[in-house]
Amino acid sequence: MRIAVMGAGSLGLLFAARLAASGAAVELVTRTVNQAELLQFQGIRLMEPDGSRQIVRPAVISAWPQRPLAQAPDVLLLTLKQPALTEELLVELALRLAANTLVVGLQNGIGHEDKLRSALGADRVTLAVTTEAARRESATGVTHTGRGMTYIESALHDGSEAEQGNGRIERQKLLLGMLRQAGFSANLSNDMDIRIWTKLLINAVINPLTAMLQVNNGGLLHSRWALGMMEALLEEGKRVAALQGVRLPDDLWQTVLDVCTATADNHSSMLRDVQMGRPTEIDTMNGSLLRIAEKHGLTLPEHQTVYRFVKALEPKR
Repeated sequence: MRIAVMGAGSLGLLFAARLAASGAAVELVTRTVNQAELLQFQGIRLMEPDGSRQIVRPAVISAWPQRPLAQAPDVLLLTLKQPALTEELLVELALRLAANTLVVGLQNGIGHEDKLRSALGADRVTLAVTTEAARRESATGVTHTGRGMTYIESALHDGSEAEQGNGRIERQKLLLGMLRQAGFSANLSNDMDIRIWTKLLINAVINPLTAMLQVNNGGLLHSRWALGMMEALLEEGKRVAALQGVRLPDDLWQTVLDVCTATADNHSSMLRDVQMGRPTEIDTMNGSLLRIAEKHGLTLPEHQTVYRFVKALEPKR
């Protein structure tokens, strides 16, 4: 089975390296020719949590859109950030992918699911959530900073396989097996709404505060003021989830604390974006909660505050 990984950030490099190292036929698609050329020359330099290192060379490395996908893959892992899913990109993907290519969206936040399904077809798209933690060290280097769990939406829960017969569930199962062979913990899930909203709220609590306070994830645990803001953000987010009919786990606050502990040395993607002078994902995280709340006449003062603060940290446009 041919797998393409589009997006050579931290998660893209991690998934491409692990899958290629396990023997999978992987094409890694970068956003720039320069990064593609560096990867072709150097390979992916992967450091694992135990300190072990290896250099991995995917079967194919290409750049979008200068060098299109060599062949239509059986599975496309989209590891781009949500703002990178532009209309232009999705139109091109719709033309280049096979009718039965399984497109797996690994984006943070909410909203990407509708965008992907509208552009590529609901029968092609599968959502996924991962708690794997990684840090991109350079254009070719990535450190696997924490092991997590990857959940892939099961096509069976909505009857897709019975109605369409396009082999979607078989490809999901094959992908699941390949991820496990590559050393990832992975499962199919019938509760993707809960998985997606759980990760959304965890990100909406941790990421903006790390960017505002300029601390790693563990740094949030050392201040009672930061902990107070975290809890207030979570409570507001839970009210929005309830409005959407999503029943979240009762122990979600403890999960937030556990994530901060398990990824204590991590710099969140939002903190890294601010430090590098790049736009952040605040609009698809806290911003999405604010938009839903507004439709219901609900105010979220804590989320509004962090949203405005992070927007002020972004580069002027």
